[in-house]
Amino acid sequence: MSLKTNLRWLLASACTAALLGCETMSGGGLGGLTSALGSLGGGGGGSTMSGVQNVVQGASAAFKDYSPEEERELGNGFASVLLGARPLLRNDEVQRYVNRVGLWVAQQADARKDGSGRAVDYQWRFGVIDSDAVNAYATPGGYVFVTRGLLRTLKSEAELAGVLAHEITHVVHGHYLAAVKSGGFAQMAGGIVEARSGNSALSGPMISMVRNIYAKGLDQSDEYDADRYALLWAARAGYAPAGLVQSLHTLAAGSAQDANYQMLFATHPPVAERITRLDPLLAGKFAGLAGVSNEARYLALRRTLD
Repeated sequence: MSLKTNLRWLLASACTAALLGCETMSGGGLGGLTSALGSLGGGGGGSTMSGVQNVVQGASAAFKDYSPEEERELGNGFASVLLGARPLLRNDEVQRYVNRVGLWVAQQADARKDGSGRAVDYQWRFGVIDSDAVNAYATPGGYVFVTRGLLRTLKSEAELAGVLAHEITHVVHGHYLAAVKSGGFAQMAGGIVEARSGNSALSGPMISMVRNIYAKGLDQSDEYDADRYALLWAARAGYAPAGLVQSLHTLAAGSAQDANYQMLFATHPPVAERITRLDPLLAGKFAGLAGVSNEARYLALRRTLD
């Protein structure tokens, strides 16, 4: 599939998944969880020459917050770089499945507020990248991707929901926007917004910037934040909150010497430390919330990847 076809497919798949919905059991007893976890905190085709011009036009982005529209355009540019490296998996059944789970979990997340105090309405897009690497990615604006390699590694729908909830938190808490600014990339990101708004191709430096952000990874505190909130969003969706921790135990069996795990391990805190930080929450605020795992349904889908 071409890059434009990939992005159009994501839009169509998200709409279909929203209509189909997702079946989980009700996660009873969640009413007090949000207040109980309050201390966790909130969050929030052109030429190269035209690409350079876009950077200049977008320079003001270095000095202001992004509007929801600008964030969506920035995310579109990030997604185009990811899909330019590896295309979407050509398996409609798997793509719809991941979209159904992702959209349902995303509906449980608390909205981020814009500069005017209004809730940001994300147009969520979930996709499976055709790659053996074991990883997941998010972009500003609501694109979330998991790899075929990751799906082959996970063992239940609850694990998938936990991973997607982690990536959803990166979006709603603005972690990638923070990485753009802290990395000194705000002016270049403004160029991406201008380029995507005008349907122009990204310049080489813009593509390099996006690749640099994913290769470096987010701040470790952002990863721990995404882990904590992933338990909440998944539990609200009716999934076993332990799903994320179970996925981390599964990932711990991977080796940093394995090329398929190298980027995941290089850009995230040690798996053992992530588990250690989550276990007290599972034993405390989330104790007694069983939720569902939908293991049989997930494993049946996973067999279609072989």
